[in-house]
Amino acid sequence: MKKEMFLTEVWQKYALRKMVVHAKSLGLNKGVAFLSVQKKGQKTFVIKFAVVNGIFQRKSRGEGDKGTNYFGIAMEKLAVMMANHKNSGYLTGDDEPKNGESRFRGGLVSDIGKYTVYVGFSGGTEDQDVEIATTGLEMMKQ
Repeated sequence: MKKEMFLTEVWQKYALRKMVVHAKSLGLNKGVAFLSVQKKGQKTFVIKFAVVNGIFQRKSRGEGDKGTNYFGIAMEKLAVMMANHKNSGYLTGDDEPKNGESRFRGGLVSDIGKYTVYVGFSGGTEDQDVEIATTGLEMMKQ
């Protein structure tokens, strides 16, 4: 890796852009890509995100359907990763998520040197979200 390029604003924006482009290539016209790079032990967190086509919510499809807030789900995924240092969706079986957490997959965490990198996506199926997040994480590891 060239001098920790993943720490630069340009590199992070490019990783977010790659996730959005990948989402669109899968036919997704809505959703939220996010990333955060934290120096280990740091107590202040900065989260960056990009919204696909400016749409971060799915409206109700009718009676009994409340719609979906993809930004809210993305932040739940991030909360699980930051609290447990595991990819989102690791909770299985009898493991109960805390309030504000979910079992949704689509968030990935990785240590790169002195830093922890969190990336994720919300807006597709869980498999699509993981695939899109993987695109972002691979970019951050270059």
